[in-house]
Amino acid sequence: MTTKKILHRLTLAAMLMTTGPAATAQRVAVSNNLVFDVAGALSAGIEVPLSRATSIEAYGSLRPWKRGTQSVHKHWTVQAQLRFWPCQLMNGWYWGPYVHGGEFNVGNSNLFFGLLKTLEDYRYEGWLAGGGVGIGYEYALARHWNLGAEIGVGYTYIRYRKADCEVCAPRGDQESYHHFGPNRLGLSIIYVF
Repeated sequence: MTTKKILHRLTLAAMLMTTGPAATAQRVAVSNNLVFDVAGALSAGIEVPLSRATSIEAYGSLRPWKRGTQSVHKHWTVQAQLRFWPCQLMNGWYWGPYVHGGEFNVGNSNLFFGLLKTLEDYRYEGWLAGGGVGIGYEYALARHWNLGAEIGVGYTYIRYRKADCEVCAPRGDQESYHHFGPNRLGLSIIYVF
């Protein structure tokens, strides 16, 4: 299956998941993930209720520009999550499965507090797709404002080509990496309509 087909299917799944019937008198929320802001990316999400105890969130981030003259950090991602709220919708604890996908071009960077050391010496260009289960908490700051935090654990399939420098063409065949573990992190400011 090609990268385009996988990403199209993920996007279609996210769109279908967000078109469910919403209960009357329920709220819609828009959010911004502060973790992506720190990385210099644009991000936005929308969450709509499906029932009194479930909602669906669709989220995306985009970083179309270079980080500096000697490094590159470009990406786009889409995510969708089905959320189950045991107490109150859009307030308190929630959990649920999610899917995500995207493309990236990153290298000659010191990202994630030095955890990915090979990013300092090489550039990676490719795509990813995966999913998992996340748990989070939303705290009401004011009538319309919430602060949310989430972590997710799951699987991500990463397909990439490696280059020796930022301007070098990727060399060699495509390689793949299977990541099991944390693959979703969020600290979001949320406006609830």
